[in-house]
Amino acid sequence: MQPYPYTPSPYVPPAPARKSGKTWLWVLGGCGCFSVLAIAVILGVILLAASGGGGIPSDKQAYVGDWSGSDTTLSIKPDGKVFWERRKGSGSSKVENLPIQRFIGDDFEVGVGPFTTRFAVQSPPKLTAGRWTMTVEGVQLTRAGTSSGGDRSDDNRSGSDTGDDTPPGGGGQLRDLKMARMLDDDDMQFTSFFTTRDTRLTCVIYPRKLEIGENYGSRWYAERVPRLSRNKLIGEVDFPTITQKTSQLTGIRLSLTSDSGFPPGVYRVEVVKDGGVIGTIRFTVE
Repeated sequence: MQPYPYTPSPYVPPAPARKSGKTWLWVLGGCGCFSVLAIAVILGVILLAASGGGGIPSDKQAYVGDWSGSDTTLSIKPDGKVFWERRKGSGSSKVENLPIQRFIGDDFEVGVGPFTTRFAVQSPPKLTAGRWTMTVEGVQLTRAGTSSGGDRSDDNRSGSDTGDDTPPGGGGQLRDLKMARMLDDDDMQFTSFFTTRDTRLTCVIYPRKLEIGENYGSRWYAERVPRLSRNKLIGEVDFPTITQKTSQLTGIRLSLTSDSGFPPGVYRVEVVKDGGVIGTIRFTVE
């Protein structure tokens, strides 16, 4: 905004009836430029904050999801809001619930108005061996669970639908691995985001093949949860030994429950087959 154009009037001896008018002119002339500019900046910041960013462009949807790496956590929501935390020694840097303003190539800027932070992306999201990875600020991150949290209630999917963001692991013994919120006994919503009001967390395992006599189970960890020790084991859930009848199943559900819900943080589930870990998935409670 250009400075307010002010040209002082020729001097006129003050009259009592015009004292207030000259005071008003002095306010506008003496500090008006600064005041108008400050008001414009404040209004601009308010308008930008209200807009909350423009969401995620269609060609950048692979960025959406929960990412984690060495002492680093990144969460990008579908509406463009970002949570970032990077721990160094006893300190940490953190960005909480701020919108992505724009993408610059593979990089993205986060913040409000003129106050932004640019995140350098050395390697954009890519799918390698069933895992989505990207490198941000020099840290390689791996995406957990599904990125969209979409509602897919069909539990009996074909083997061709492997889910491109699932980390199967275990030499490919799993064709899919998802976290889900149970809506009722038969319907569920796949998601990697839960709330503290959720009292039941479900891990859904899709083995490539179930054999009679096999044993599947899960170990649940509070990976980064305030007031809990790092990687604290909070529960183990096992599935009965596979029988002739259950060998026909396409998926196995393993649920961890808590009447009081779960505290906010990052969690991890390890899927175990006959004592060996064959898959890992992370999720977030907010």
